[in-house]
Amino acid sequence: MKIFTNNRIRVIPEPVKLTTKLSRKIELMLKITKSIRVFTFFIAISFVATAAFAEPKEMLVSKKWGAYRYDNDGKRVCFISSVPTKSEGKYDRNNRGDVRVFVSHGPGKAERDVVQVIAGYRYKPQSDVSMTIDGKNFKLFTIEDRAYAESEEDDRRIITLMKRGSRMTVVGISSRGTKTTDTYSLSGFTKTKAVIDKTCK
Repeated sequence: MKIFTNNRIRVIPEPVKLTTKLSRKIELMLKITKSIRVFTFFIAISFVATAAFAEPKEMLVSKKWGAYRYDNDGKRVCFISSVPTKSEGKYDRNNRGDVRVFVSHGPGKAERDVVQVIAGYRYKPQSDVSMTIDGKNFKLFTIEDRAYAESEEDDRRIITLMKRGSRMTVVGISSRGTKTTDTYSLSGFTKTKAVIDKTCK
């Protein structure tokens, strides 16, 4: 999918797709693992909106991050993902959907090292998301319930900082004007990223 932003064209994957079954698995795992160090979850990324889901294969779970892969029409897709360790904002938790951050490798060069945030709600139209990694801030543009870095260069800068950092915060505003702040641990990011780099070259 091509997006025109900041006077440039970005190629980004089709939106992440969550089946009800997979979403329930994720929530169950989160409830189970709140009191232990390691969590795991299953999620599917679809690069074609109409494509059938292929159950992703878990390659590694390291602390707060998981590495997964699946094959779609003979093309391999790899991704790592995590969920917030803390979410803040004046909203009903029961009304918010899945909240995730991804780094994915699609089948094309332009779809490699794509950072994607899923908010669990629709962002305010034309609003920006603020991503901060150990004091370094980035602005992400929004499409419905997702946010992306403005350029491939920003993706690379974000990933470099995620490897070195310990904590990341994502601040967004919903279509209702509600501000949310989600905090992610970066513990385990480097190990899981190395796995998808090797698997999806």
